[in-house]
Amino acid sequence: MKNDNLDKYLATFETHALCADIDMNNHTNLRTFALGLPRSLANACIKMENPETYKQWRATVQRQQKIYLKTKLLHSEYGTFNTNCTQGQGQRQTSGWVWCRPGSNNPGSNNQNWRRPGNRTQPP
Repeated sequence: MKNDNLDKYLATFETHALCADIDMNNHTNLRTFALGLPRSLANACIKMENPETYKQWRATVQRQQKIYLKTKLLHSEYGTFNTNCTQGQGQRQTSGWVWCRPGSNNPGSNNQNWRRPGNRTQPP
């Protein structure tokens, strides 16, 4: 599997399995399927649901990948300097909510801690 593209991996694996006319529930073929996944994804599938058939593997890996992508998206919002806070008080973040200290020198601060880009006050 490349670039978190699970759909492409599943489609490719299933296409090859159908062309080769193999039993996808055979333990050797399930092992081959699992070895093509990122190690952390395969391990999460086994730890969480311990799939035994291809159908179970497919459903489990799709659920675990969805969780991984949500987590990745949540943490991807951090990383660049936000200039909405006064110097020395900015946090690393690329978008979304930013944290500013109460009473900072931001225009229109009103001691609100949460700011949207553009200095608009919004609740967390």
